[in-house]
Amino acid sequence: TRDRNYALADWNGRNFYLIDTGGLVPYSHDRMEQAIARQVAAAMDESDLLLFLVDRKTGLTDVDRHIAQLVRKRGKPCLLAANKVDSARDEAEAYEFLKLGLGEPQLIAAGPGRNIGDFLDALVAALPDSREQPAAADAIGVAIMGKPNVGKSSLVNAITGQQRVIVDSVPGTTRDAVDTVFDWQGRRYILIDTAGLRRKAKVRDDLEFYTALRTERSLERAQVGVLVLDASDTLSHLDMTLAAMLDNANTAVVVVVNKWDLKDDDNKANYTGRLREQLPFMQFAEIIFTAAIRGEGTPHLLQAVTEAYNSWRRQLEPRAVDAAFEAAVQKYSPPAKRGKPIELYSITQVAAMPPKFEVLTNEPKQVPYNYYRYLLNSLYQRLAVKGTPLRIYFKKSKQPKGWRARQMVAHGEKPRYRTRKDQPDE
Repeated sequence: TRDRNYALADWNGRNFYLIDTGGLVPYSHDRMEQAIARQVAAAMDESDLLLFLVDRKTGLTDVDRHIAQLVRKRGKPCLLAANKVDSARDEAEAYEFLKLGLGEPQLIAAGPGRNIGDFLDALVAALPDSREQPAAADAIGVAIMGKPNVGKSSLVNAITGQQRVIVDSVPGTTRDAVDTVFDWQGRRYILIDTAGLRRKAKVRDDLEFYTALRTERSLERAQVGVLVLDASDTLSHLDMTLAAMLDNANTAVVVVVNKWDLKDDDNKANYTGRLREQLPFMQFAEIIFTAAIRGEGTPHLLQAVTEAYNSWRRQLEPRAVDAAFEAAVQKYSPPAKRGKPIELYSITQVAAMPPKFEVLTNEPKQVPYNYYRYLLNSLYQRLAVKGTPLRIYFKKSKQPKGWRARQMVAHGEKPRYRTRKDQPDE
């Protein structure tokens, strides 16, 4: 663990955030360990209760004494826990930590779960009552994705206005998915700064595999996926892979072109046009240009994220959906398959998050993919949907009564009825 890793927890009806920090190495001259120390200090500053975990097997160390001094300087409530106390025989050894002056330690063994219930009872009892309970259920989860070194962490810092994530010029400095909770214009957001995904050929050890897995899991927790691209670099195969992951994740999508301040030989319209051609399956996504290191473009990004989220949850007006569908089908009908016409009867929105539509047809398995894409793009354009994918599913159905007559009227033809019973009511 190198950054602050947040997790929302619940015990006995009490919600609280846990902040996992990196291992503290006092007086280190290593650049990364110094950055970790700053993250630990920031976590201590923003916490209401400090949880100091010590190792029974290692015993009391100088590092433990140093951390105890840091804890006392903060003047905040502290819960001391001695881990790896696997049996009653180990308990006597754990009491040497009383020398730290932080009270009697909670004796636990995290691996097998020994005494964890009692420990959580003590933790909840030590929490202050005045702090408002975190409402993560109402928050918009935003997964920030991109290949290594495109500026994801800088983007998080620009949005939140603080150094919440270690920013380093070395690719891959964010190993975990790190959650940042903040409020903007009356809404709560959770930014999930995912670890940079590398090519599979480079996933040679457990750390890189874990990083890729965390990226995928971050998408599972998000409602909006933000794909960050590097304006100073060409669109790579890895960028396309990430875009495909987003497309399969069923989240709302915003595309961010970062480091735009380094791009002086292009304009936004030309760049947007080329990007639309390279990512044809993301025509619905809004493209935002940023220079995260300068803090430029972040308000537009948050606005785009909010609009995408609202569209993602939206139940569209049925009349508008029907009109868009009928206009698309009247303009171009699906081609016949082996001499048999493919008839599309109706469309109905059956779900949201993202909006999903069911189209009734006589040949659901014969609708060509290029016609599916045409119908999808027509709905995007005619319904003015931004930021969210639409999903269309074809379902087999018999021809509805009166459908043929309505189609003839729509094409300017006079319908012929077999019997008076088939005529529509006037």
